[in-house]
Amino acid sequence: MEIISKINSAINGVVWGPFMLAFLIGTGLFLSYKTGFMQFRKFGYMAKSTILGVFSKDQHSKDKSGVSPFQAVATAMAGTIGTGSIAGLATA
Repeated sequence: MEIISKINSAINGVVWGPFMLAFLIGTGLFLSYKTGFMQFRKFGYMAKSTILGVFSKDQHSKDKSGVSPFQAVATAMAGTIGTGSIAGLATA
């Protein structure tokens, strides 16, 4: 058991060490630069289309795709919460 603990500590040191964290941050900055910081430029459009779309008067009006903004948000939340519940129950 002691050997497994030492191996696990060595792997955790590599995976969550400063090099890997810098690599993750660097990758995020690189991809943000290559996409032109779309997450900041298009934030208003994204908020209007998703979060604020739920509170609009025409939340139940469907567009060409056949899915209203409310249905899209409800489906995304159900998928996230449902997966978390299953994983939480399995680990308990």
